[in-house]
Amino acid sequence: MDKKIIILLFVLFTGIGLGLNLKDFAYKTAEPLVADILRLDEQEATIRAIKKVSPAVVSITVYETQPTQIMDVNTGNITIRNENVKKGAGTGFLISSDGLIITNKHVINTEKENGSYKIYLNNGKQYYAQLIGKDPLNDLALLKIFDKNLPFVELGDSDKLSAGTAVIAIGNTLGLYQNSVTKGIVSGLNRSIVASDQTGNSESLGNVIQTDAQINLGNSGGPLIDLNGKVIGVNVATDSSGSSIGFAIPINDAKTVIKSAKENGRIIRPRVGIRYLMLDEQTAFEKKLTRQQGAWVNSGNSGFASVTTGSPAEKAGIIDGDIVFEINGIKVEGQNTLISITQRYKPGDRIGLKIQRGNKIFNKIVVLDEFK
Repeated sequence: MDKKIIILLFVLFTGIGLGLNLKDFAYKTAEPLVADILRLDEQEATIRAIKKVSPAVVSITVYETQPTQIMDVNTGNITIRNENVKKGAGTGFLISSDGLIITNKHVINTEKENGSYKIYLNNGKQYYAQLIGKDPLNDLALLKIFDKNLPFVELGDSDKLSAGTAVIAIGNTLGLYQNSVTKGIVSGLNRSIVASDQTGNSESLGNVIQTDAQINLGNSGGPLIDLNGKVIGVNVATDSSGSSIGFAIPINDAKTVIKSAKENGRIIRPRVGIRYLMLDEQTAFEKKLTRQQGAWVNSGNSGFASVTTGSPAEKAGIIDGDIVFEINGIKVEGQNTLISITQRYKPGDRIGLKIQRGNKIFNKIVVLDEFK
C-alpha cells in the first residue's frame, strides 16, 4: 500500500513538473512568434500603403523660358531663340481623378512668370500642367493636368495624429529617383520652423509635423502617409543640421486650399493681418506674459510690422503685444492656431476675438478680407 502511494505521488509531482516546464517552454517560444507576426503585419501594411498611393504620386520638372543668342557664322547675323531651361524638380500628388495636383510653392517657383511644369506619372504618362495658384499663407501650390480617371490619393485626418505613429514619405528623390520611399514615425507635432530654399528664399511655417522618415532633396511636395495609405501631410523641409529631422505640412491645413480651388478655380484665403507667435508655458515665462496660451501678436526678428497696415486687424484696433486667446468661442492653443481657426471662414465673415492686453481682457470684432 505504501509503495502504491509513493508511486502515485511520484507520478503526480512528475506530471506537475512536466506541465510547468511545458508551460514555460510554450511561453518562451510564443514571444518571438508574436513579435514576428507583428513585424509581418506592419511590413504587409507598409507594402499595401505604398502600392495604394504610388500611382498618384507625380514627379514635377520646372522649366523657365530664356532667350538664347544664335550667331550665323557666315553672315554674322544674330537671332534670338527662346528655349526652355530646366530650373528644378520636385514631387506632387494627385488629389482628384480629373488631374488636380498639390505640391510645395517652393517647388514650382521660378524667377520669372513664364515657368512651365512637366508632370510625370508612375505609369509613364507625361503632361504639361497649368498653375492654379500659390497659397499666400503656406508653402503649398496647386497644378492641374487635363485628363480623366486618373489615380488619386485618399486624404486622412492630421488632427488625429500622435507622436510615434508610423509614417511613410514618398518622393522624387534628387529629381532622379521617382517614387523613392522612406519610413519612420511622427517625432513631434505643432513645430514652428523657418524653411529656406536653394535660392535663399525663406518662409516661416507653423504647426508642421516632425518626422524621422528621411525627406531628401526632391521629395518636397510629396505625400507623407500612414499605414492605411491615407495622406496626413505634405513633405516640405528637412533640418540639415541634424539627422533624420524632416517636416511636413498637416493635410488638414491644406484642405482649405483644395476646397477653394475646387469651388472657385483658384486659391482664396481669408486674412486677419497679424504676425504672431503661438505661446507655451516656457515662452510666456521668458517674455513675462500674463497668459500661457494663445497667439501673441509679435513679429519676432522678421523686420515686418506685427499688424499689417490697412488690415482687418488694424481696423479692429489690435496692436503689437496683444494675446488672442479665443476666436468665436474656440480656444487658440496647440494645433488650434490662429491661422488654422480663421481658415474655417471666408473673406467678409465677421469673427469675434478675445484679447488679453496686459491685465485687461476685451472682445474685438474682425471682418476678414482676402489675401492678395
